[in-house]
Amino acid sequence: MSLNERERLVLGAIIEYYLTFGDTIGSRTLVKKYDFGFSSATIRNVMADLEELGYIKKTHTSSGRVPTDLGYKFYLQELLKIRKLSKLEKEKIELAYEKRMLELDTIFEKTSKLLSKMSSYAAIVIEPKIEKELVKKIEIMQITDYTIMTIVILDDCSVKTKKIHLDSMITDEETEYIKQELKKELKNSEITLSQFYEKLKKMLDNKIFENFEEKEDENDGFFIKGESNILKTLNNNNDVLNMVDVFNKKQHLRNTFEEIVKKGNYEEGKVYILLGEDLNIEPLSEFSFVFSTYNLRGSKGVIGVIGPKRMEYSKTVSLVEYISEEVNRVIQDLKGEG
Repeated sequence: MSLNERERLVLGAIIEYYLTFGDTIGSRTLVKKYDFGFSSATIRNVMADLEELGYIKKTHTSSGRVPTDLGYKFYLQELLKIRKLSKLEKEKIELAYEKRMLELDTIFEKTSKLLSKMSSYAAIVIEPKIEKELVKKIEIMQITDYTIMTIVILDDCSVKTKKIHLDSMITDEETEYIKQELKKELKNSEITLSQFYEKLKKMLDNKIFENFEEKEDENDGFFIKGESNILKTLNNNNDVLNMVDVFNKKQHLRNTFEEIVKKGNYEEGKVYILLGEDLNIEPLSEFSFVFSTYNLRGSKGVIGVIGPKRMEYSKTVSLVEYISEEVNRVIQDLKGEG
């Protein structure tokens, strides 16, 4: 539903005050703090209308008003003014990506750390799962008599490692034989990552303890930093424990965000904001997700932050947008070198 100019001004002021101070605001304070040119009685009437429409609500502790999710959504879509990053902030971001990086994992790890530090929230970077990524080089090492590790370099220079636990003992000679046979296969034909794992699985025969493809490292391609920034905002011990549980279940968290991006019509390079109610993760109901997507070999990856619903959206949107631009630039440079 559209709002008139007076309603937009009052709603914007209520939300900006709440985002800045974390407190409710009444009509008298609005009159004193914001030069609307309206009387206190007029503002009370506007607030009553906004409350009836579902954009604001009273709290139990005061007569002031705070935004509802509907109010937040209207503010974020219609009223939010994006703050431009300072020259110093831009230089800090550009400097982080100035050093030549040859591996995607390094780029994404650096991005999650940088975004978390500059936003003071939890940062998430998701590398999309690519089914047709071609293998460039392989290495297989024996860790113990019952464990081997594979190191796979893909044609885009990204590196995938995996520990494989075996049910029966494997010798150095067997490990070397499997490695050389797979290298011959790679030399004679193109092999995708999934094909490599399938061939390795067959060569290991009955030695596999578990289906290692299903037990893939849940952190592979998923980078999250700054979880402590979120935990600091929680006062209730149960809330802290629930949030820790969410962050520990990284595969579930990754699947949730990937599903969101898959279902939504999100354009690359644009920044979007989802409130907690849209994430379908109960402990995140009072948080927001600010994110952008990027393209990697025809699939969409995600760069974003999780922060309190009462976050500094103006700055956060700018950070996500600028850092996403830098990541896209670095990926393109990497493609050019590949």
